[in-house]
Amino acid sequence: MSSSFSSFVKGVLVGLGVGFLSAPKSGKETRQEIGAKFDELKEQGKEYADLAMEKGTEVTDTSKDAAKDVRKSLVDSSKKLRSTLSDAAKDVQHTTENFVSDVSEQAKEASKDIKETAAIARYETEDVVVDTAKDVKTTTDAAVEDVKDTTEDAEDEVTR
Repeated sequence: MSSSFSSFVKGVLVGLGVGFLSAPKSGKETRQEIGAKFDELKEQGKEYADLAMEKGTEVTDTSKDAAKDVRKSLVDSSKKLRSTLSDAAKDVQHTTENFVSDVSEQAKEASKDIKETAAIARYETEDVVVDTAKDVKTTTDAAVEDVKDTTEDAEDEVTR
């Protein structure tokens, strides 16, 4: 905007200069006209400066409002994000606690099942060991009897 304004002012000044120099007027009239044109250009310059100042103020106000809106939006988004993350952390903690509780319960049940199975196996093994011991004793007693009988038969045969 400033380069087009600068070009406009330069064009006006060149045009005025050429017009005054080629106009058939007296020096006094020409100086008065130049003074009047200069005052007119000066007034236009002030108007342009006032307009630029007004537009600058509008842009500044708009920028400040936009910055406030962006700041508020960021703060709101930050709060929402913080809340969402907090909720997610609570959900993860709750899920983890439930998982740990479930695993703990399953471990307790598995331990109980293992103890019961071990007790049953001990009793069954005990019965088998007792039965086997009885069978071994019976077999041993029978073998001893057979050896005695055989020994007696052998002695009878030798004495006869």
